[in-house]
Amino acid sequence: MRLARKRTYAARLCYECVGAEFSGEELKRVKSVSADGVARRALELLTQPDTERALADLLTEVGEDADARASVELALSVSHSLRERERRQRELSGLYETAGDLSSLRDLEQVLQAIVARARSLLGTDMAYLMLIDKQAGEAYVRVTDGVQTDAFKSARLGIGDGLGGLVAQTRRPYATADYRNDMRFRHTVDHITGAEGLVAVQGVPLLLRGDIIGVLFAANRRERPFDDAEVALLISLANHAAIAIETASLFGDVRAHSEMVERAASVHERLTALVAEGGHLPDVAAVIAEEFDRQLIVADPNLRVLATAGAAGGAQVVDGEQAQACRAAMDERATVSTQAGYATPVVAGSQILAALLLCGRTDLAHADVRTLERAALVSAILLLTERSIAEAEHRVRGELLDDLFAEPQPDAAGLRRRARLLGADLDRPHVVVVAHPQLAEDRRAVSSAVTAWAREMGGLCGEHGRSVVALIPSGDPATVVRGGAERARKRAAGPVTVGGGGPGSSPAAMHQAYRDARQCVDVLTALGQAGGVACPADLGAFALLFGPAGRARVDSFVRDVLGPVLDHDARRGTELLRTIEAYYACDANLARTATMLYIHINTLYQRMERITALLGEGWRGGQAALQLHLAVNLHRITTSAAHGA
Repeated sequence: MRLARKRTYAARLCYECVGAEFSGEELKRVKSVSADGVARRALELLTQPDTERALADLLTEVGEDADARASVELALSVSHSLRERERRQRELSGLYETAGDLSSLRDLEQVLQAIVARARSLLGTDMAYLMLIDKQAGEAYVRVTDGVQTDAFKSARLGIGDGLGGLVAQTRRPYATADYRNDMRFRHTVDHITGAEGLVAVQGVPLLLRGDIIGVLFAANRRERPFDDAEVALLISLANHAAIAIETASLFGDVRAHSEMVERAASVHERLTALVAEGGHLPDVAAVIAEEFDRQLIVADPNLRVLATAGAAGGAQVVDGEQAQACRAAMDERATVSTQAGYATPVVAGSQILAALLLCGRTDLAHADVRTLERAALVSAILLLTERSIAEAEHRVRGELLDDLFAEPQPDAAGLRRRARLLGADLDRPHVVVVAHPQLAEDRRAVSSAVTAWAREMGGLCGEHGRSVVALIPSGDPATVVRGGAERARKRAAGPVTVGGGGPGSSPAAMHQAYRDARQCVDVLTALGQAGGVACPADLGAFALLFGPAGRARVDSFVRDVLGPVLDHDARRGTELLRTIEAYYACDANLARTATMLYIHINTLYQRMERITALLGEGWRGGQAALQLHLAVNLHRITTSAAHGA
């Protein structure tokens, strides 16, 4: 009885000593108190590896001895407590190290990889992986893995509610299964993927950030194994650390991205400022922006004509379709707009819209990038205004020279030669004069810009003279030069452009005459209803008799002989008999159509026809008289148009 008490006391003291982490003196004290071999053996086994198996064997050996069994069972309890304490210490140490590791990471990819690696290490599983939530798609997708072997698993996606991960994402609660394939608590939509990986036991816990689920953390084995509550709690603790670390890394990523955008914006600003200081041009601005964003940039004027482009093969002269809509929207709203075609921002100077910048194919620009595009628009406005001011000054000087060169009477020829030399032109060389007359007044600026650029390439001069654009091109081939000028002028105009050429001339006086010839070609084409045509004097056929003072005098005499009575009657009475004759021939002598064209009643037309017959005689509507009258009407229209300038 006393021995039994000593054994029990020894065992209890052993348990208390274990609870105090086995101080050496206390262990010696237990051994000295316990004289029982079984208790001593149990104590010795507590210090050996594989303690629980050895104690289980000892428990079998002692048989039915109650006191001996009590000592061994108490030792088993001590061993279990020690193992649990070591496990908790290991977990706490692991969580502490995890928190330290995660807090030191700033790159999101490193953070995510560290999370799954630590989960696999702490739980001792075959694999661990992390799925993140794609809220727009309503799916969870595998983001990072550790220990996963198949590519299909690494790129798996599943709907919210599908599979164990989808169930965790849907309920925001942890789930664990020891036998994934036969667990009917969730929809088995990805069994072909999990089966190929050999996945059997899985536990998943939600990653929650301020009540919002952002992902699911998993630990899994390729053999059947239940997960106890302690392991689930450990994975939840790790997931909580992970969620905070992910947010921190994301915030650092946002700050870093913002910092990079600010630095890029500053770099672009410096490059654009240097362009202005170095006298850069619009294509240079387009090249900088296209390079920075790795996208095509188009600069279009208010008429949607392309002024510059960079970043892709060009060639188009105008923007159309969605690109045109984007540019038009930016110019109408005077603000940057985001469209399917890309980002468009207006180029504005005061109240005037100069152009629009279109960054093609980008609909995801950050605020700093939008500001960079708008800064490029501001620089473009400065360059356009500068170019316009320089061009207008040069244009004015050239225009003044051309005005004097083609004036009646012409100023001193020596002075004209001297002024031309200052502009890089030699008036003693053969020059062709090209006159381009746009039908629409709003096209004149665009035509002037296009023809000026062409004349500069050809080594000539260009300016506006009257309502037309006039170019002086060094060449002896008027036909080729006129066609080249017409091609350039028409590309930039919305309406028809009538082009005439004269020359070549090798002196101020000869160039003066060449201008008159070119001007007359434009007048003849316009009067004949051929606006948009191209002609040199040799192209006018029978109408060539209009050229030269003698020819003009003969034409005036012919017109007077045929139409004199009608012209005098219209001048004296304020009637429109000549216009009535023109309409009559234009309508192929059909009286009803003629009345409609003139907006008069048919009876009024009959009265006018009777008056014309009284003035010209009965035969004016047929035969040779009709032919001469028709010719006289056309010649009168041509000479009148030439006198007033087209």
